[in-house]
Amino acid sequence: METLTQVVFPAMGNTVNLTVIGQDELVSYARHRLNELEQRWSRFISSSDVSRLNRADGRPTPVHADTLLLIRYLVDAQRVSNGLFDPTLAPALNQSGYAMSRVDSRHRCELSADAYSGVDLSTTTIDERFGAVALPFGATLDPGGLGKGLAADVVARELMDRDATGVCLSIGGDIRCMGVGPIDGCWTIEIADPSDTSLRIGSVRLRDGAIATSSVGAKRWHDGEVERHHVFDPATGTSLAVSTDTIVQSSVIAAEAVWAEVFATMSLVGQRSTFSEDLACLVVRGNGAIDSNDNWAEFTNE
Repeated sequence: METLTQVVFPAMGNTVNLTVIGQDELVSYARHRLNELEQRWSRFISSSDVSRLNRADGRPTPVHADTLLLIRYLVDAQRVSNGLFDPTLAPALNQSGYAMSRVDSRHRCELSADAYSGVDLSTTTIDERFGAVALPFGATLDPGGLGKGLAADVVARELMDRDATGVCLSIGGDIRCMGVGPIDGCWTIEIADPSDTSLRIGSVRLRDGAIATSSVGAKRWHDGEVERHHVFDPATGTSLAVSTDTIVQSSVIAAEAVWAEVFATMSLVGQRSTFSEDLACLVVRGNGAIDSNDNWAEFTNE
């Protein structure tokens, strides 16, 4: 018998919110798959595919098919964004005090001694036949938000392939909705206020699509006496400068969570409300001002 199940659990260094309409075992499957993806993609787990690539000094490295998919998206995202989304900033993150996992201090990001930030990934070699990847010398990967979005896409699709009627999967704010939702066939997604996440600034209704929200307030830490956040500016190699006029949160609706995340990050780093006329975007500035493009109104639940 199909049931609507809602669960919250930790995975991939974030909080996962899963709503699934279908058989009870689908929740266990989702937990299992997210754990698999974390073990393969985390820059903090020394045995992960990503960590092995980060220590390989450009040598071909065998990886799982899941990781081949991840790296194709990372390379494409850097190219499409003209470097505004840069997955090669792990050295800068480490040097700025984010070398240790925020959820398990036993895990640290280990990089090659020759690693540096801002590497062009266009010469990355992806060998589909032998399941191996060779990064450019000096390049390392931080899947970051893209990994969250891609995981939401992958697992939501796999749950639908296992006969779920509907799925809404959120991984740290990257949300993929598929199938029939519980309210008039739709899924209602609330947008949090960046200054007080217990409050909302709006909501949207999705049928089959994705939304990602990126915020400078999501992950913060102290590097000595300097407070930093996880949205790094590739041009400076440090946390994006914030003022009352700058965009501090961006929410983007797209067909896939992976691209919603990429364009939300581009909006923050590039300080533009949108980079594509095909997407819906809502941004919040440091002074609390809210702005959205015309496409956003198509999804509004107000």
